[in-house]
Amino acid sequence: MTGPFKIRVVSDIDRIVANLDDAAKRQVPFAIARALTMTARDAQGDVRAELPSHFTLRNNWTSSGIRITPATKSSPEAIVGSLEPYMQRQETGGTRTARDHSRVAVPVKAKRNKRDRIPKGQRPAAMKGKPRVLLINGSNIIQTKGGQGILQRVGRERYPLQVVYWMKRGVKIKPRFGFKATTFATIAQRFGPNLTAALSQAMGHMG
Repeated sequence: MTGPFKIRVVSDIDRIVANLDDAAKRQVPFAIARALTMTARDAQGDVRAELPSHFTLRNNWTSSGIRITPATKSSPEAIVGSLEPYMQRQETGGTRTARDHSRVAVPVKAKRNKRDRIPKGQRPAAMKGKPRVLLINGSNIIQTKGGQGILQRVGRERYPLQVVYWMKRGVKIKPRFGFKATTFATIAQRFGPNLTAALSQAMGHMG
């Protein structure tokens, strides 16, 4: 999973377990691992709930990609993050460039299907050779006053034209995910109560 940062949880565990007997103290590592996992699940839910306020979601792909890795007794670290590499740039900001060092296609009037997604047949590579798509030297990219773009005739006449895609050398992405802020707030609010609940459950199993 991608993730640009880690948060270290520090709690006054020594004070909490000081009055426990030896049998109870042996349950503490399990309780800590459980509390970390519970908190990671809480953060996962909060991050997913916040997504619609930051992005226009056309399906549940991005939301379902928010996953956790549970903590264990031997590895007291729970991880919450995204499976999608592009989400890291949404958190930190940056510039998106084409993988082949050419240009990034930014959709303007690209046709979308009922799920509001651009089908393969309407993507830049597939538009080459299509009727009413402007071609220069065998390419479907034309130079305009606004820059390079893929243009298409609206009707059967030469004009009007519409820009289907702008072709950019790089697209600046502003940080808007808010993953760190949401996760940090969840940890601050939930780890203490989760640890108390996990210790209580562990002690209950001993009875």
